[in-house]
Amino acid sequence: MTNRRLNVAFLPQMIEPEDLRGSQVVVTDVLRASTTIVTALDRGATCIVPTAEIADARRLKTELPPPVVLGGERGGVIIAGFDQGNSPLEFTPEIIGGKKLVLCTTNGTVALAHCRSAERVYVGAFVNLSVVADVLQNADHVTIMCSGTNRRVTSEDILFAGALVERLLDLREHWRLGDQATVALGYWMSVMEGMRLGRSLAGELASGAGGRNLLKLGYHADIEFCARIDHVPRVPELDLALWQIRIQD
Repeated sequence: MTNRRLNVAFLPQMIEPEDLRGSQVVVTDVLRASTTIVTALDRGATCIVPTAEIADARRLKTELPPPVVLGGERGGVIIAGFDQGNSPLEFTPEIIGGKKLVLCTTNGTVALAHCRSAERVYVGAFVNLSVVADVLQNADHVTIMCSGTNRRVTSEDILFAGALVERLLDLREHWRLGDQATVALGYWMSVMEGMRLGRSLAGELASGAGGRNLLKLGYHADIEFCARIDHVPRVPELDLALWQIRIQD
């Protein structure tokens, strides 16, 4: 029987930080923080400094050597006084290339802060699904951390978790799945069946509470972008000592 463990946490609050010791963690906030992190780094950001608190983000903007872009949202809306919001489409090479990004979001950066005890922490989304699986395939203990929304479970994060579980099972069969990993996998398999019948992944993302909120705010294009599987072949990793996210070497 294998000792290689593959777990999913539907919310950060559903796993104790100490239980992440020795685990390689993938934090996901599909709509939109993790997608934005992957995209901003792909488009030339030198690093991303995640923070959970608005006051900390503003302080870091003044303390870090320039150039620094301040990005973030509350309830999907750009924070007053910030340079950018949390849309991956905002972070063009002209906006972010060669600059640091201080990012403060409602859920994704909070989930990252929950992972300080982990062995390694990566950022995953549909846009970099396969390369994340490649990085993790030889790990002994993997935890996929769903960010949720305001301490509530979100379908899009669980859906990504299921997709990543499937990819890891395809690469290496011998994983011992936790219960939430099994549930996430079943959800992804059912959605894939719908996609074979013509339903789009973007449509599935839009049907959840997070997707409906983005549609209400006019971010339909963001949902379409977040549904682009394997669009960005980059794996961001959080340096736990420096507390900066960079592309994994």
